Amino acid sequence: MSKLSSSLSSRLSGQTLAADLSYIAQPASDFAEQSSSSPSYPRTLYPPIEPNKSGHLEVGDGHNVYWEESGQGAGAPAALFLHGGPGGGCSPRSRRFFDPTHYRIVCLDQRGCGRSTPNAADDWSASIYENNTSKLVSDLEKIRVFLGIARWSIVVGGSWGSTLALAYAETHPAAMSDILLRGVFLFSPDEVDYLFQNGGTSGQNPEAWEQYTRFIEDTSDNIAAERTNFLGAYFKRLKGTDEMRKAAASAFVGYELSISKAFVDLDVIKDTLQEPGRLIPFALFEVVYMLNNGFMRRGQILDECHHIVNAGHRVSIVHGRADYVCQPKAAHQLYKALRKAGHTQVALEFVAGAGHSDTEPGLT
Repeated sequence: MSKLSSSLSSRLSGQTLAADLSYIAQPASDFAEQSSSSPSYPRTLYPPIEPNKSGHLEVGDGHNVYWEESGQGAGAPAALFLHGGPGGGCSPRSRRFFDPTHYRIVCLDQRGCGRSTPNAADDWSASIYENNTSKLVSDLEKIRVFLGIARWSIVVGGSWGSTLALAYAETHPAAMSDILLRGVFLFSPDEVDYLFQNGGTSGQNPEAWEQYTRFIEDTSDNIAAERTNFLGAYFKRLKGTDEMRKAAASAFVGYELSISKAFVDLDVIKDTLQEPGRLIPFALFEVVYMLNNGFMRRGQILDECHHIVNAGHRVSIVHGRADYVCQPKAAHQLYKALRKAGHTQVALEFVAGAGHSDTEPGLT
């Protein structure tokens, strides 16, 4: 299958490698001078802070989940941040969405990614074991109980983080009060196919889609068959040699990052592609979850939203009008489903000109 040879060690998460831009579409011209200069934000994030506490919680199945606390201590309103991906991991920036003088801020790296162990860059088979939505939801409850938090004051999630926040709220409605979602993804088959199979993104990003598919074409022994299942083709390569895994992950993640912002900064993409500990989990888990419908039954999020209504959660949804990763219609469908179920404490706002990333002006 591979036209690439293996030359890297099997342990990658601690390394920094040259960014592989072979299959990354060039950003559109920046005549508006937005990506080449600091964007203007209507609101700024809170100042950088360091964690007060951090550690690893053994959650079972061989997984140890990294967690950290910042801001206020026990007794303060607790805020939970859920990163995207799956496999994206949290960063120091994740803490800055919350007022540290008010909230007890909790961030974590979900199974198999970031500082959680095992990391997919080091041991993909162990990291993928029992890595699914219900297990991640269970991990969130274990973290809450371990930290002695009676109830999350607010749960914040974007992209895959929005999916996980909704699954958590529907499974453990008493565990939280408010929910803030950005870039909603419901895991409907049409959302998955639009993004990774049928070329739906090519309407606005034809070069990015071309590069995403060209990687498979260039490394395939049977492209006629693999065109019917690009996700399966990427998964096959993500199980391959270290060099093939990095090449496949670079093409896959680079594709998504290249359509995530209204004004794309190639340096931001390079930074991600240089860190196997971020790159490999991001690609592997996104592919695995997409292939398995998010490990949920079809329509589950919308079918179960009455649990959110019955619990009285306040739900706020913000979505970029120019989001080409998670389509705005998913946010609208969620809003309409909650309203139809009788929810009065739900708000939806589309932000003109904003893409998918949480760095987009108007989404922060």
